Amino acid sequence: MKCYSLVIEPRLVKEIDALVKKHGLYSSRSDFIRDAIRQRLIEIKQLMDKKQAKEGKHHEEEALQEGFVEQAMKEVKFPGVR
Repeated sequence: MKCYSLVIEPRLVKEIDALVKKHGLYSSRSDFIRDAIRQRLIEIKQLMDKKQAKEGKHHEEEALQEGFVEQAMKEVKFPGVR
């Protein structure tokens, strides 16, 4: 596994740490963040698939060229995308 650094608001880190400690659902902060990223990717991909089916798009490359991913991320209120 590769290591990456990212910037996270201290408030969110405290919430993650409290959840990990209190409920024990995750073994670490990193484990929680990996799972959160996986879940978000699944949500965005599902939204993209639904939208592509609705619009009759069958080629992911075509959708990417048209800014489809950016639009889908806005629709699911993806933080950092305006």
